[in-house]
Amino acid sequence: MIDKEDMLTSVIDPLILEIFLFKNNYKDRLLISALKEKVHVVKVEGLNDNSFYVKVEDVYQILHENFKKDIQDFDSTPIHSLSTSVTSIYFIDSMIQNFSKLKYFKINVSNSEVYTRKSNDFISFDYRVIHSKLDLPSFCSLEFIDICKQIFSIINVYKSTTFKKDPYFEIYASDLIMKLSDHLETLDEESEELHYVNILISILGPKLEKDNPLLTVIVEP
Repeated sequence: MIDKEDMLTSVIDPLILEIFLFKNNYKDRLLISALKEKVHVVKVEGLNDNSFYVKVEDVYQILHENFKKDIQDFDSTPIHSLSTSVTSIYFIDSMIQNFSKLKYFKINVSNSEVYTRKSNDFISFDYRVIHSKLDLPSFCSLEFIDICKQIFSIINVYKSTTFKKDPYFEIYASDLIMKLSDHLETLDEESEELHYVNILISILGPKLEKDNPLLTVIVEP
């Protein structure tokens, strides 16, 4: 089960997701072992020994080679029964299927003895978006994008001139939401611009506000 606040809009394309696996959870332990043995683990300077990055294609290969039976069982289980039977295998595979632009998982290994993911008879799986693409041209009309670029220019996160049209800009999600919210306070209730600012805030949503990933905001096709 994914909490409603963890839902991402279709315009959001996560590039890097952070997840937690538990050494004391049987399936998690098998997955951790398989990842460390069979794939190229990407270590990043400054990370502790219990954290590492893995390419999505490597994770997919491990899941479908080492846990093929688990995935087949999940696929054949009625949706109303999944909430009490799924493991991290199901959620990670679902993320790979749903987020087509995903490049890496940041995996944190926890030694906690409290490793259950069950809450109120439901299984939940926490994840955090670290880096995401916000691809406006793929989902929005040219008119909407032009208005968005005007708003981005007003709040000083994007500049475009006749001779220089940057296709994207980068900003942390909470900074963008804060700037949009501050600008919202300056607008009259009858302003058409207010409507578009609200749409942008809605597109970003509570999940990105909470996770505060680095956003690559694409504004040119």
